[in-house]
Amino acid sequence: MRLAILALVLPAAASCATTHDADWLSSAKALEFRDRVVQLALIYGDSSGIDPQGFKILTRAPRAVAVGGCADVEVVTSKDRDVVRREMVHACRAH
Repeated sequence: MRLAILALVLPAAASCATTHDADWLSSAKALEFRDRVVQLALIYGDSSGIDPQGFKILTRAPRAVAVGGCADVEVVTSKDRDVVRREMVHACRAH
């Protein structure tokens, strides 16, 4: 009986953590951090960083950034080696 109760509680706890992570990744602070890493990718071709919540942000831009300093940048967000989000972001170099 004890194992059955734990089996029901653990998925619920994991679900709460996932919701918390999604809330963080959508927050202004997380997006600001991601945007800084994206800007570095536009300059250097790729970049990475670990945000305040422990998410690793890995970005990759084409080697030749389009006219006007804009390009589609691949952004891979992971935590504990698990990919949490993969997206393409259209960004332009900040002046």
